[in-house]
Amino acid sequence: MFSHLNETVLKVVIIVAILLMFGILYTTGIAFVLGNYATYNLILHKLSALVIIGLLGVHAWLRRCSIRKLLQECIAIFFNKHIRHEDNIDFLIHNTKNQAFKDVCLLFNYDVSFLQEKLLENHVNVENVEHTLKMVAKSNDKDMYEILLLMMKLHVEKNSPSPIDSGSCYRV
Repeated sequence: MFSHLNETVLKVVIIVAILLMFGILYTTGIAFVLGNYATYNLILHKLSALVIIGLLGVHAWLRRCSIRKLLQECIAIFFNKHIRHEDNIDFLIHNTKNQAFKDVCLLFNYDVSFLQEKLLENHVNVENVEHTLKMVAKSNDKDMYEILLLMMKLHVEKNSPSPIDSGSCYRV
């Protein structure tokens, strides 16, 4: 919690410092326009510009996740692809990867034996229900998120009152 708080305070301090440097840059620029070409104005002007560049680099590093997500969304829009919600995926993976398969099933109220059987039909072998989801994914050379989605799909198919058409495109 404190590391997040410290990072937030650091972001605010950097933004305030950048704004202060822009103020100095503006003031020294006005001084140049008015004909005041003093050496300290020139040094202050150049120094504030360098500090802005450095602080923008630090700010970009602190905001790397937001920038990465923004770039992914831009690329997805440019190529007309579906945008995966990385935060949700990361949350699911982080909170289930080290849990035993049976515990994940219990968490989502899934039938363990049913899923073990159906996953095997879908080329995912769960040898031992005590193995973690991470171990199951690794032994089957699959992505953990794909296995979680398949588990969810199989659970919905089992518990759905109406047949599910898996060949159609779903639109929301």
